[in-house]
Amino acid sequence: MDPSVIFAWIIAVLAGAACIGALVVVLVAEWYAIRRTIDRHRRPGSTLTDPSGRWWRERSALTVPERRP
Repeated sequence: MDPSVIFAWIIAVLAGAACIGALVVVLVAEWYAIRRTIDRHRRPGSTLTDPSGRWWRERSALTVPERRP
């Protein structure tokens, strides 16, 4: 067997392993992001989100343009 063919096979295997490794990293990151989002929405007293929209109303971002100060 020619050494260049062996080198090409090694490069192909390493590239495949790198692609599979990157895919695994992305899938694990998405898994933890989904779990964190589900956990955040299960707790009713979460301070990370403001479902009432109070932050926007206090800054008059959602008011009628004629009533803005």
